[in-house]
Amino acid sequence: MSLNIHKMMMILNEHADPVMDNQTYNDIIHGRLSLEREIETGSFDDVPISVGKSKWEHIQTDQGEVLYRSLKFLNFQTLFYFIAESLKLQEATNHHCVMTIDELNVDLKLQTKSVQEVTELDLELSEKLNDIYQDTQYFHSVGR
Repeated sequence: MSLNIHKMMMILNEHADPVMDNQTYNDIIHGRLSLEREIETGSFDDVPISVGKSKWEHIQTDQGEVLYRSLKFLNFQTLFYFIAESLKLQEATNHHCVMTIDELNVDLKLQTKSVQEVTELDLELSEKLNDIYQDTQYFHSVGR
């Protein structure tokens, strides 16, 4: 499961959750609601996260091989969260992708430009971008 308590608490502390109501947010921050207990007891059975085949495609272009994925978002808040978090990640790793935004859709292309191929850096970045996208899907699923 890609969901872990430290990441969730970091996200909740850094940003207002795009769909969580203020009372739930305050309960989590002030310890009245424990995400740790819920994770340990397995009460996240309804979380729409599952292990499966990668949705990234290897595509051959004039500029070499690229890793491509198209993402769809259900609202602006989750789209904005994904963009902000993915840009922070790309800056931190000093490895960037091409992002094309069209309404609530984002197309991503990953390639190590110096060698015009998909490298381990691209694969690692794609997994981290998957995690951020899965977070947005979870946020939306618990929204009111």
